[in-house]
Amino acid sequence: MKRKTIVDIIAAAVVLILAIVISNIMASSKTDPKRVNKSMRKTINVKPFKPGDIHFELPVYGKITSKKKSELYAEVNGILLPTSNQFLEGVAFKKGEVLLHIDDTEAKATLMSQKSNYLNAISKVLPDLKIDFPNDYEGWRQYLESLDLNKNTPAPPKASEKKVELYLTSQGVYSAYFNLKTSEARLDKYLVKAPYNGVVTESNIKPGTLVRPGQKMGEYVGQGDFELEIYVSDRYLSFIRVGNLVALTAPDNNMHWEGKIARINQRIDSETQTVAVYINVSGKNLRDGMYLNGKLSGIHFSNTMSIPRKLVFDNNYIYTVQNDTNLVKSSIDVIEFLEDEAIISGLTEGDLMAYDNIPGAFSGMVVNTKSAK
Repeated sequence: MKRKTIVDIIAAAVVLILAIVISNIMASSKTDPKRVNKSMRKTINVKPFKPGDIHFELPVYGKITSKKKSELYAEVNGILLPTSNQFLEGVAFKKGEVLLHIDDTEAKATLMSQKSNYLNAISKVLPDLKIDFPNDYEGWRQYLESLDLNKNTPAPPKASEKKVELYLTSQGVYSAYFNLKTSEARLDKYLVKAPYNGVVTESNIKPGTLVRPGQKMGEYVGQGDFELEIYVSDRYLSFIRVGNLVALTAPDNNMHWEGKIARINQRIDSETQTVAVYINVSGKNLRDGMYLNGKLSGIHFSNTMSIPRKLVFDNNYIYTVQNDTNLVKSSIDVIEFLEDEAIISGLTEGDLMAYDNIPGAFSGMVVNTKSAK
């Protein structure tokens, strides 16, 4: 038993000695970790900020509307009659052509009755005028003879004195005249004629249906002359003048027109800080409601620089490099975002701008630099 215990003690001692030897061997074999070589840093292009004068064409976008557009509402009631040229979407009319004709049979009868009353009123006062007011008699007699039942009634002769005017008023002459003119004006509302060359863009009624006062019958739009409404930042107002020419294109850029600034609104939108500008444009292939692109020329800014738009992040920040090694998040003033560029200011001349998109970039990041071409 004692012999077994001695053997165990000797075996344990041998294991302990081996463990110490192996530990020392491993410790002596350790080497210091390799330091990261500076060549592992990202190398980026940089360019110094050099402000100057920049001239550019401001891109704008808007929808054109016809300068001549009429919404047609009925002012009288009656059955819509057919016309030689139907009032339907896409149908063109020339100035003076009949757009809509509402049955006016009753209105004509009322008008003839009013004319008869007016003629009777004049006929009754002529004998008294001849005796009491001979200076006015001849004028009224000739006026009565010239009246045509099939034509609009002209204005009556002017009274030579106040007494004549009061006498004619008391006899109902003037009252009969104004009732007649009211009927004539009402009759005109049954026949709607084209106020200018144009085309029907909306038709809400067909022949044979009943028209009621206040009912919208359709929409009529003139052809050729249009107005484009755009919105421009208030910072550009000093460069925009009425009469300036504007190059316009369709969204597909296959068609081109030349517009001219006609009006500039004097009110600035409080939310967007923009001003409405109106451009006159005319030509073929233009349609009411069509969208156009435009470019306003003659705009320039001092102490600014154009950089690739992709360098700007969070709307008004770019990365600059300090001490040729450290990235810094720097605030800038963006004057305008163009299609691929941004016009900026707000940096000190000579500041090195990071001219690359840097994945995972952050302030304090250490980089190598080289001059951008």
